[in-house]
Amino acid sequence: MTAQQVFRNTVIVLATLALAYVLALSVRIFVVVLIAILIASALRPSIIRLTRWRVPQGLAILLVYSLLLALIITLLIGVLPPVFSQISRYIENDWQLSSRIIAAQNWFMNFANNNLRANIQPIDPEEIRTSISSLVEQFTLSVPGLVAELSGVVGEAILAFVIGVYWLTSRDSAVNFVLQLFPIRYREEINATILEIETSLGNYVRGVVMVASFVGIANFAILTMLRVPNAATLGFIIGVTTMLPVIGGFLGGGLATLLALLVNPLHAVITFGTFVGVQQIETHYLTPRVMSRSVGIDPILVIVAVFVGFALGGVIGAILAVPIVGLIYIVVRRWIIEPRKASVTPYTIQEGLIVLNNVSDETEAVPQQQP
Repeated sequence: MTAQQVFRNTVIVLATLALAYVLALSVRIFVVVLIAILIASALRPSIIRLTRWRVPQGLAILLVYSLLLALIITLLIGVLPPVFSQISRYIENDWQLSSRIIAAQNWFMNFANNNLRANIQPIDPEEIRTSISSLVEQFTLSVPGLVAELSGVVGEAILAFVIGVYWLTSRDSAVNFVLQLFPIRYREEINATILEIETSLGNYVRGVVMVASFVGIANFAILTMLRVPNAATLGFIIGVTTMLPVIGGFLGGGLATLLALLVNPLHAVITFGTFVGVQQIETHYLTPRVMSRSVGIDPILVIVAVFVGFALGGVIGAILAVPIVGLIYIVVRRWIIEPRKASVTPYTIQEGLIVLNNVSDETEAVPQQQP
């Protein structure tokens, strides 16, 4: 190998490492862009409907995004103050939090011993108080970092809204630009693929929001009727975590039950029972319909994608895993699976009609039998 080849290979390796480093630093920006496009894809049908009613496109985008922002702000104002009030009260008086946990443990021990005939050893109350005091102290020290992280999330949310608006205004131009990069014979299929991806992802986002809204409102309504305190907060937690496929609802139900347990053990039982009842409707009726009408991928693949996404990117990675897998599935199906099937199958069925495919010359004709 000559010195020139060594130098060239070294430059290629260094450039590759530099590009990988830049991509690793920009991964959050890519996530924000993907979230912005997902939200824009979900809102685009409403904007198209407004434009058909002779509303200018810019005004239609402004109206839809303003309505979405108003709904989010109203929801947060109604949910977050009780949570912050309860957390601040426990931070100021960790003895009260320890006492509630010890009381909940005693109630659970009595219930288990009297009804389940189980002999469970309780945790030492002093150990509980020491652990809670240490946990509250660590949380107090981490508050500045949490505030900085929250401000970053707010900034990324604003950036997602801005990118979404720009995507909606320049979407057609961007698609036309992409189509110009490919030969004419492929442009129609590429355009159909882009449209299917956009429609599928928009349906998925709208379906997930619909399911989360139903779960949150149903839990809130039932808990309110049963006079469970902070019903709005508990319903909000369960509803939002339902957006995380497969495991999100169980995490939210467990967290809501734990928060209710700190107030009253009976409220925790009611919260858990309400969550289980609503979860049955969501799992067996709503979610299957949403999945079948959106990305259309196998439930096992959804589970694998969620766990891989959670391992790579935490909660955000788990939420984005299903749309990304759905995008890959559409591309593979349209450009690999379907052409392969058409090349090996002499006919296909379209809308109930048998359509003959082009059979390769290598296929031997089957001789017809003489009558």
